[in-house]
Amino acid sequence: MPSKPQKINRAYKPTVERVPFGRRRDLSAFYNARRWRKVARLHKQKNPTCVMCDAEGVAGPPEVTDHIRGLGFLLDNALDPYADEELQSLCHAHHNPKSGAEAHKNKIKKG
Repeated sequence: MPSKPQKINRAYKPTVERVPFGRRRDLSAFYNARRWRKVARLHKQKNPTCVMCDAEGVAGPPEVTDHIRGLGFLLDNALDPYADEELQSLCHAHHNPKSGAEAHKNKIKKG
């Protein structure tokens, strides 16, 4: 059976660290915790419209409780991720592009 050829690293090519998909940090334990689910549900009840839809003049229902500055930022700087001033209610149409941009920011590092 033939063997797989060895990869040759050429000196003229920059080395690039690539993340295949998803986020660099696994935050699923935080988002699956009972406390977060309760805080998120209460925040959506207190804020019954999507913040960005409201700014556009459309009354969109909130489907997601989002961290304004991002959960990773809050945890890295020892800030309270459950604080009401750090949260906003968003619909999926506004949350997904925002979260996607945050997840893929600085994804490829050149060395």
